Amino acid sequence: MTRPQTHRAAGSTPSIEALTEHNIESILCLEDSERATKPRLYRVVSTIAAFCGTVTFLWLNLAVFAVWIALNEGLFQFDPYPFTFLLFLVSLEAIFLSTLILISQNMAAQENERRHHLDLQINLLNEREMTALLRLVTQVATKLGVESDAQREVRALTEDTDPSAVLHQIVRAESAHDR
Repeated sequence: MTRPQTHRAAGSTPSIEALTEHNIESILCLEDSERATKPRLYRVVSTIAAFCGTVTFLWLNLAVFAVWIALNEGLFQFDPYPFTFLLFLVSLEAIFLSTLILISQNMAAQENERRHHLDLQINLLNEREMTALLRLVTQVATKLGVESDAQREVRALTEDTDPSAVLHQIVRAESAHDR
């Protein structure tokens, strides 16, 4: 997949819709290329697990069970009541489906973890950008002689945020809250 291009005329500012469309397409292209690099077996597992989570699959199972029971109660008694062979097949289906779903959930968890890391990195970059802008604004305000309570608060926010310190603060708060 190729990354989408943001088209704009020279000197024009792209709209929010164009920017978000570009971002969405970029992420989807990245995810598509990531999925394409997965081994074929994993892609097949994902497709099967997705199908098994549909109403169509439910109706298909109900139809097969109904036909099986009807045939064994009527014309052919190849698996008479209590339908031992059907129970065997249903047990095998349950084993394979649960395994397929677990594999699919693991793949989804890995994808969610990557998205979480992307969110975290973007948030950390945004924090650094905002800190730099706040420093610049306080310098401009100082140069212009603007002094107010708001500037004191902004000065406090110009300090770099240590992500590990914030994480430790969250852990401490959670452990104190759980008591």
